[in-house]
Amino acid sequence: MAETPLTFRNHGQQLVGMIHTPEGDKPAPAVLMLHGFTGTRIEPHFLFVKMARRLAAAGYAAMRFDFRGSGESQGNFWEMTVPGEIDDARAALAWLRRHPAVDPDRVALLGLSMGGGVAAAVAGGDPNIAGLILWSAVSDFAGLAKHMRPHAEDASGVLGPQPDGCFDLGGLLLGPAFRDTLIQVQPLDSVRRYAGPALIVHGTNDEAVPPDHAERYLQAMGEERALLHWIQGADHVYSAHVWEEEAFEVTLDWLQDHLPPGR
Repeated sequence: MAETPLTFRNHGQQLVGMIHTPEGDKPAPAVLMLHGFTGTRIEPHFLFVKMARRLAAAGYAAMRFDFRGSGESQGNFWEMTVPGEIDDARAALAWLRRHPAVDPDRVALLGLSMGGGVAAAVAGGDPNIAGLILWSAVSDFAGLAKHMRPHAEDASGVLGPQPDGCFDLGGLLLGPAFRDTLIQVQPLDSVRRYAGPALIVHGTNDEAVPPDHAERYLQAMGEERALLHWIQGADHVYSAHVWEEEAFEVTLDWLQDHLPPGR
């Protein structure tokens, strides 16, 4: 297996990532991994790093990258929007399909949290996506906008009005364009146009993205196309070893059924 740093550009800005490739000379099926809101290509407890390495060991190429404004990619977080991340994901997909170690006709998407909603939107507009894996995925971006308000000053006086209508997310400033463009993205409408197989993984104790989001995805695609797997007791990012292992195993089993390597 090999792990190679990568860069590509979108709208004149550099995006940074890593590609994990399996042993062998034959082009392999691949998985493009899309991180969540305020996340990076690493994710909590190295979730994406571990999954990418497991994928490569099982015969898959795996690409993980930072969206513009996140991690080490260029751009400012306060300029981030969901449509912008969808555009970044499409640029990453084009880069991955050109890689000599990848079979361009056998590329799946794996999205976590907001990255899951991004993955659903991309899959609905790309008939060549070979598989869709949704981990703790957001199904309704517009619903988030109802809860977005600039922080008022707290009792200590630390928080006050933020510049240009931004929201303070624990030190990260999120611009108003994020809220204003959320209604443009309807993941459930998009995923209904996706004709391929899908795996939905969700923790039963997910407080960040409640479990009914997973049920909406299943209803949108139907049980003939989508499998919903519940991880009992798990939180949003599967932050216990037994939970992440279950997420890894069910994902690898599903991929080997629907996108087997070595073909």
